[in-house]
Amino acid sequence: MQTALLATLFAAGVVSSAALASPAAGYADWLAERWPVERWPVERWRGDQRAPEGAGQASGIFEHVAASRPWRLCAVYPHLKDSYWLAVNFGMVEEARALGLGLQVLESAGYEHLERQRERVRACLADEGSDALLVGTVSYAGLNDLLAPEAARRPVLALVNDIDASAVQGKVGVPWYQLGWKIGRWLAERHPAGSAGADIAWLPGPQDAGWVDFIDRGFRDAIADSAVRIVAVRGGDTGRSIQRQLVEEVLDAHSRLDYLVGNAPMAEAAIAELRRRAREGEVGIVSSYVTPGVYSGLLRGRILVSVSDFPVLQGRMAVRQALRALEGMEIEPHVGPGVELVDAATLKRFPAHWMLPPAGFVPVYEVAPTRP
Repeated sequence: MQTALLATLFAAGVVSSAALASPAAGYADWLAERWPVERWPVERWRGDQRAPEGAGQASGIFEHVAASRPWRLCAVYPHLKDSYWLAVNFGMVEEARALGLGLQVLESAGYEHLERQRERVRACLADEGSDALLVGTVSYAGLNDLLAPEAARRPVLALVNDIDASAVQGKVGVPWYQLGWKIGRWLAERHPAGSAGADIAWLPGPQDAGWVDFIDRGFRDAIADSAVRIVAVRGGDTGRSIQRQLVEEVLDAHSRLDYLVGNAPMAEAAIAELRRRAREGEVGIVSSYVTPGVYSGLLRGRILVSVSDFPVLQGRMAVRQALRALEGMEIEPHVGPGVELVDAATLKRFPAHWMLPPAGFVPVYEVAPTRP
């Protein structure tokens, strides 16, 4: 998938021939030359994260901090079975290596496995060699009893997914409300009140995941008072096979449908399923975040629009935020990259490496510290 994506980026003029000649080394060299890491777009969110425009304050720089000792971080993810969390993993691994930090990664098998995630969090907390904990939660408040007492002993930070603020010292992520609101607003502007109606199937993601609730609220607020009609809703884990099954169910039940809208694995599965049914020109696809498959789909015109929250940058920022906390520096309660609406025309405004891991990258579960 990612080798093919690199070729797609080359054809679009985004990636050089050097990166294609040696995907692993070429990609890294090309990135370092073209987009220095210090140019990350940073936004500090204040107030109600679910506000449509966020009330953000941009700085443009997330300052580098040198590690004074070989700190070790423990990170718990919901899973590593889709490319979104693979991108987060890539960002964290690269930043840990750059800063000389140790990193252990544990995954929780999916959003439906809260108890499994609690076990993984307990494992991090029991490890006396772990100096800080970063959690991509599967439940907004399901870890409170484990995390809140720990915050006085070591840094505990939220990673990507939103969590009850009382359980952590800070959050690295974006206002998920905006991901839903921006794609909803795009649809509402295409189909304003009084125009011909647009029937959509809405597949936001796992029903019990906190981030889905925010995306759902944002999306519904944005399409209120427009001609967009939700005629089908399906929730399910973001595993590719589950999302493909949900797409099949929706298309079987609705012979007339204008859009399939929702999570990235759904959008990826929808490309092949619509082609199989010869409905490509009939049903548009809209994704609520970017993965390699969505990126490629946007460039090829198979997916109309998406929103990027730059998961690689979120992973990098989380490691830097943890280091700042470990070094006794002040950390901000909520920081992350800005959320951007992207389509085939605007995608190249943003470096691909802010969104995607390089070709051939596989999950890394352990990084040894290198600082003396």
